[in-house]
Amino acid sequence: MPKRSEKRDAAKAEYLARKGRGELVDLRELAEGLGVNYQTLRNWKSADEWEKAEPKKKRGGQPGNRNSAGHKNAAGSHKGAPAGNHNAEKDGAYSTIFFDTLSEAERELVMNTPVGSRAALEHEMQILKFREHRILTKIIEYEQAPEDELYLNSVLDMRQPAGRGDKKIDGARQQMGMYSKDSAFARVLKLQDALYKVQGRIAKIADSLRALEERLEILRMRATGVVETPDQETGEDAVELWPEGTEDADGPETV
Repeated sequence: MPKRSEKRDAAKAEYLARKGRGELVDLRELAEGLGVNYQTLRNWKSADEWEKAEPKKKRGGQPGNRNSAGHKNAAGSHKGAPAGNHNAEKDGAYSTIFFDTLSEAERELVMNTPVGSRAALEHEMQILKFREHRILTKIIEYEQAPEDELYLNSVLDMRQPAGRGDKKIDGARQQMGMYSKDSAFARVLKLQDALYKVQGRIAKIADSLRALEERLEILRMRATGVVETPDQETGEDAVELWPEGTEDADGPETV
């Protein structure tokens, strides 16, 4: 078996090095520089699949590229949006909050929001009960609506610009409008699903509040020795104090 030419690997290495620098490779010039036949070099390139070993080009302009320089939206042609800008915001549900950009009413709302365990749970419970009431009210409203009543759900309005140059007006010519509507029954189903989630959260908060009360009661009993038990006759809470080192007179004697 004939020995593999050292120039074959050297040719491939030089080819890939030039490609990595972004240069165009002249195979004839490369063959002459290495002292090999041009057709032989082409055969090596095909057999060893040099193209598959070429470095992958990144999408967009290559390093040093200035094709977009001076264009309106080109990178570096403008300073960009200032800090706290909300141009891309839709409804604020996922917007980043900067405290120094809040209005006075928003700051007051944030400062008055409870952060303690019990207060936070009670605050959330109040909000959930309000949501539960709103959902139940809407369910009743839709259940009393006529069976053939339809409610607008979404609107897709496709428009075509009109005019040219400075006189071009975006959306001046309407092409198509697509409207989606829900029946009262469909809306009731959606509201019931939301209601189940709200009521499930209410139940979890109620359990958390109950567990918190139990832990606080145990801590209070350990700290004070005071035990609250319901009076069998009045049904009201009666307080019994068990000082340390004393026994109940009616209890069993100890030796």
